[in-house]
Amino acid sequence: MRRAAAVLLPVLALGALVACSDDTGPTAAASSSEERTPESSRTASPSTSAPSTSAPSGSPGAASPGQVPRPAPGTCQPVAESPDGVYQVADAGTVTLRRQDGGLGVSVRSTGGWGVSSRSSGGEADIEFGRDGEEIDFEAEVEGGRLVLQVCDDDD
Repeated sequence: MRRAAAVLLPVLALGALVACSDDTGPTAAASSSEERTPESSRTASPSTSAPSTSAPSGSPGAASPGQVPRPAPGTCQPVAESPDGVYQVADAGTVTLRRQDGGLGVSVRSTGGWGVSSRSSGGEADIEFGRDGEEIDFEAEVEGGRLVLQVCDDDD
């Protein structure tokens, strides 16, 4: 019985000392830094890594392959070539491009109330999505064996 008390008493004393301690050791620092993490993440800081782009040469700054965000009104943006040839053009619809016999095969589907018209000839394709006075133009052209793409927001 005395042996149990001899072991239990130091354990309880150690627990009491730790609980009453005003130490700002590693445990306090860790919880403190965890609390500051959300605050520091709200503060903008420069990135140390370069953004990843899959843009083919000749199309710098293009969006992720297959995803085509709508550019600012009256502007055009390059589009990265999608490995599967499928492009989701903002909320307007989907364009599928296939290279065939030196030209381009085109399939288009509009969504969300957008209308669509498309023209293709040889190695060029022009797809226009329109809705309520808005127009998004998706253009594709084979140049020197490469597919060059861009999307424009035609500000009428």
